[in-house]
Amino acid sequence: MNNQGQLLEEIRNILQELLRSNQMVIQSNHEIKQLLLGDVEITESSSIMNNDHKTTNFITSEPTNGNVNADLFKRIINVYYNEEIERIKSNNVRKSARRVSVELGGSMCDFLNQNLKTTGLSFNRFPDGLIIITAKDKWVGAIKIISDLGFHRGDQWFEYAKDIVNHCEAKYGIENNRVFFVISSLRNGLEQKHVAKLLNRDIRSNWEFMNNRTWVDEYVEKFTVLTTCLADPHKQIYVMASAMHPNVIADELHKMNDDQKRETFKQIEAYDWISDINGLLNELRHLI
Repeated sequence: MNNQGQLLEEIRNILQELLRSNQMVIQSNHEIKQLLLGDVEITESSSIMNNDHKTTNFITSEPTNGNVNADLFKRIINVYYNEEIERIKSNNVRKSARRVSVELGGSMCDFLNQNLKTTGLSFNRFPDGLIIITAKDKWVGAIKIISDLGFHRGDQWFEYAKDIVNHCEAKYGIENNRVFFVISSLRNGLEQKHVAKLLNRDIRSNWEFMNNRTWVDEYVEKFTVLTTCLADPHKQIYVMASAMHPNVIADELHKMNDDQKRETFKQIEAYDWISDINGLLNELRHLI
């Protein structure tokens, strides 16, 4: 990508970040849209990429039949799938972590606004990466969605969660009983010694652990309980999958034919999720 292209890409990312963080105002005032972008019409969607290629939306192409876990997981896959298209198009070595973060937050907001649209709650991604929940013009809660714990392995998780809780209190006045975490996968975020210590057993490999559901449930229970910065961590931490990772699936989908893709989505629909996202939705309904 030449210098001009890189500059345009950076400007586009900044504009889209501003749009996401001010989504509530922008959606309610068409004149502000025109003021910000002149005669350019804004289309709010789960994807904020502005590219020549056609982005893929697995949510509309593969209905989830009320399975909110599968719905959310496929939205996350969608982010990584389209980011891989962008990576190839831009001839980059790696996916853009910043763009993935923005897209991931936006997709989570779309999911929540769709499922809780009659509650009076609204959900908007802010520049610090948090999804801030608003009711009656007041900030009432916060959500941090994380693909995996790759940057917060082992005991680092507890410090990270504490930092998020403190940040929510200091910046938004949101107390620790109104901060929620959604972790899409344990894969790529495990410290083997930490897992073995919590389970008090020998763990020969992370793969062995991730595919043993009894061990996974025990581990999630223990590290949830130990997240003492939260008022009620069982109601505030939601881990979706163990060995299944949305980024890995997204890359595999690029190599699949249509039949293989359909089979993959069937497996996602039938997956035995670690946490039920319906629990999160119910907790959010009680924030008002």
